[in-house]
Amino acid sequence: MLPLFLTSHKAYFGVLAALFAAGFSLCLWFSKQQASLPLLGDYHVYHCDTGGSGKGSFNLLTVSSIFAREIADNLCRAPLMAGHYKSVSISWKPRQQLTAEEVLNEDYDLIWSREHSLRGLVPEYSSYYESLLRYDQYKVFWFSRNDQPQLTREYFRDKKIGLLNDRLSHTFHLLPLASLKQLGVDISLQSLIYFDDASSLYRAFAQGDLDLVSGGLFLEQDLDIPLQRMLIADNVVAATLFVRKARPAEIDCAIATAFDDATAGYFSAHRDFPGAAHCGG
Repeated sequence: MLPLFLTSHKAYFGVLAALFAAGFSLCLWFSKQQASLPLLGDYHVYHCDTGGSGKGSFNLLTVSSIFAREIADNLCRAPLMAGHYKSVSISWKPRQQLTAEEVLNEDYDLIWSREHSLRGLVPEYSSYYESLLRYDQYKVFWFSRNDQPQLTREYFRDKKIGLLNDRLSHTFHLLPLASLKQLGVDISLQSLIYFDDASSLYRAFAQGDLDLVSGGLFLEQDLDIPLQRMLIADNVVAATLFVRKARPAEIDCAIATAFDDATAGYFSAHRDFPGAAHCGG
């Protein structure tokens, strides 16, 4: 039975209208609360502050997120960087996403790339950028969680192989595909699974979703699981760092140190840094 004060039609519909208005107002309130939530930043960018008196941001472009944060934090802690820059911003994306306009506009203070890649994009890139540091004589392997990989066509049959969705990546794309081609494997029939970043690739491998991946010796310590390996190539350029010519020359040593400290143990490679003689320590 309805309460006595709702027995009249006028009172009844008045209450319904009040309830509807209250519900509508509540919905508006929730929508405003949701709209005020902070927007998430670009997943492929990490920022840090130097805490110094410098102005502007030092912007880096790398090809992997694996040690991007460590590199940026090392730079932000460097006194020489703090004297010239207020912050450091590091982003990562496949090499083919770098545009000629970004090179010509010098949007990045440092670009992790290879000479042929930059030259193919902007033939006169050397008017804007120069090589600072290179890691070469780097070894790349096939890795398996089960039996040791064999360089035979029969071994790769029905194997699920993880690759990086970066057609310019030697370690995670070009070299493993070249290895398959040399063995006479029909790539069109092979189970190839592509990933947008190395972290996702190796996570899938660690979870058993892939049979094989390629990589450097760092993978053995990163995954901390029993692995078997077979050499693909033993003299690969792991990384070349290109820096803007229009830069404070004194930051070169800070950049080299930041990369060395962040990648220690990752690159079992020869380090070629012509400016090392000018660095203290």
